Amino acid sequence: MLAIAAAVVALSVVRAFAPMTYPGDIWRQSDTATIARNFAVNGMNIFFPQINWGGAGPGYVETEFQLLPWLTAVTYLIFGEHVVLGRLISLTFMLIAAAAFWGVARRVLPSIAARWALAAFFLSPAFMRWGTAFMPEATVLAFYLLALLGFLRWLREDRPVFLVWAAAATSVAALVKPTSLHLGLVIGLWVVFAARDRLRRPSLYLAGVAALVAPALWLRHAASLHATYGNTFGVISGGDSKWGSLSLWLSPAFYLGNLRTETIFVYGLVGLPLAVLGVVWLWRHRSLVSPARTAPLPLLGAAAVALTIYYFAAGRYTSSDLGIQYHVYSLPYAALAVGAGVAACLRWAQARIAPAITTVAGALTAVLLGAQSVNVFVQSLPDQAGVFGTCATELDAVSAPDDLVVVSTTSRTVEDGVTNNYQEPVVFFLADRKGWSLAADNHTPDNVDILRAAGARFLVVGDPELVPPGSPLAGWLADNTRQLRSTEQDGCAIWDLTQQPAVPSPAPGGAGGERGAS
Repeated sequence: MLAIAAAVVALSVVRAFAPMTYPGDIWRQSDTATIARNFAVNGMNIFFPQINWGGAGPGYVETEFQLLPWLTAVTYLIFGEHVVLGRLISLTFMLIAAAAFWGVARRVLPSIAARWALAAFFLSPAFMRWGTAFMPEATVLAFYLLALLGFLRWLREDRPVFLVWAAAATSVAALVKPTSLHLGLVIGLWVVFAARDRLRRPSLYLAGVAALVAPALWLRHAASLHATYGNTFGVISGGDSKWGSLSLWLSPAFYLGNLRTETIFVYGLVGLPLAVLGVVWLWRHRSLVSPARTAPLPLLGAAAVALTIYYFAAGRYTSSDLGIQYHVYSLPYAALAVGAGVAACLRWAQARIAPAITTVAGALTAVLLGAQSVNVFVQSLPDQAGVFGTCATELDAVSAPDDLVVVSTTSRTVEDGVTNNYQEPVVFFLADRKGWSLAADNHTPDNVDILRAAGARFLVVGDPELVPPGSPLAGWLADNTRQLRSTEQDGCAIWDLTQQPAVPSPAPGGAGGERGAS
């Protein structure tokens, strides 16, 4: 287990120095890194996070409590801006999560199963993908597991300090990501399943209410930022909807999407059958739980119910590739079940197979559990910024740092009848520019002209299908702006909205010539 942990941490450090471009996460990492940069440059007021797609305004945005970007900004002030610092802080939080998970695992599982559960925690693709991502997933998982550990110790030792511990950790987890509030349901069901007599205690409910105070105050403040400045991540006050719907829940794609994400990015493919075996083994041996341990099945049962409700509630994202990170909360429960499953297999093998073969089988199991994690590692090493990187490079070449820009995006303001956060932060981050995102369904002359009047100087279009030849916007741009870069020649189209079209030189021997296409 120690060798596995050391190897995974070493690979994670290597990954932290690689480009911040894992395809499904780059948009969120870009926003998080932008907020960290703006803290360091514009002041360290954690209550006013700033993004770069807020137009001509300050960019204050409704978002979760930005603990990770703020801590990263502190390191920027000391060492200078290096994205790797934020990613290493994420890894630190992931190791805290692993330590807290070990505290839970060794109190609910037999020793061999607990060690294999910790190995499964490290080997999960979720650890490799989000352990060094410039995203809040590792941060929230650390406090989420600290809350579970504190509550477990309260159940076992019945000391008020552990209930306070659990409430405080839950509060911070909910600040970092409000989606972690389903933890309250996990804890409530855990009490119902394992310690129903505790439901009579007022201290339990007082702790629950206390845990909600700070998140409620933050969400109120964040909503006021949206109301005042118009920028939002869609946390609570609008701008985007994460909720599932009846039509979605009746769609096979919802169930297949959730199953695919869990199987690939949490269980690493082979972990799923082992987890099923582990739950069966724990059920069959439930009467043999040592008095020194807490039965694991009430916790796993509570988590299964709570996570199912959570995945249904946030179904618009949990079932799609845009919300793979929403499944990070499954990691500890999956690891517990996988650990029990591996221990059951090895116990069976030890009674029938030579010890040397059993050792080889254990090593092979570890390799299979980590195979998908290695795949995540390999895929994250190349720079996959693609057209975003090209547009950022070209924009940086033609603009000044204080120029306001319009960056087009293929996302629409409404997707499948649901309000959508269409903002595309990657180019803004990579080029370190500010301005507006232009949704795919807003590519009209009137909308671009309005943004030009508001102060935008450049229009950046990475996808040529957004401004096809012969479209009204293509004609307006040809008549009113100067094109500096083209998709065909430069990989990204850029127009200077403040300059008139270039007038071609007169044809040789003639008095003049027609204007060429820009």
